[in-house]
Amino acid sequence: MGMHQSEQTNLNVIGSRKAWKVRTFKNVVRDLYPELHRLTTPIRWLDVGAGFGELVEAIRDCAPAGSVCEGIEPMIPKAEDARRRGLPIQTLYMQDVKEKYDIVSLIDVFSHIPDFHSFLADVKKLLNPGGEVFLKTGNIADLKSREHFPGPLTLPDHLTFGGERHVHRFLTEAGFEIVSTRAYRIDGWIYSLRNCAKWILRRPVCLSLPYTSDTRILYVRARLPVVQ
Repeated sequence: MGMHQSEQTNLNVIGSRKAWKVRTFKNVVRDLYPELHRLTTPIRWLDVGAGFGELVEAIRDCAPAGSVCEGIEPMIPKAEDARRRGLPIQTLYMQDVKEKYDIVSLIDVFSHIPDFHSFLADVKKLLNPGGEVFLKTGNIADLKSREHFPGPLTLPDHLTFGGERHVHRFLTEAGFEIVSTRAYRIDGWIYSLRNCAKWILRRPVCLSLPYTSDTRILYVRARLPVVQ
């Protein structure tokens, strides 16, 4: 489980926990949810496709006291690793979740879903009235060509490639209102140097100078309107 035949031979899609992701998620959540630290009422947050639980770790430090911050992850090795570190990550699918939440996060989930319309319909079933989706993905479909994306496509682990307009359309057609969107670049010096190393090892990357790519990481916050 976790090994795919792809553009890389026997691509391992399990990976490992990254401490830097926790720090990044804290900064992004504080950016898109500036009101979070002022709340006095606990919230309920579910991370779908939680992986090793880095976002759940970050939300625990950002959310009001007494909040429920948990995740579901279908890949058993990831969920088990998170639980060993004391994180409430269950090996479940969305259809198995019975509780309701104020926020459902989808971190790097979009590209793995062949039918995002149906997927969002299932997400809505987990949300309280006025609930929100917090989504992270790339903007590959906004680029002019494959050569403008400096990283591997990791096929077939990634099934769908979209951009900002595509994600916004999916969300609005599902009945969500876009609250805010942030686009962060990835092609700094460290990223470019890593790509050089991967290229030397004959990995499928596209070399580029730092700070020249239009590739961005997108974070989108969207809310269900409250019916009066």
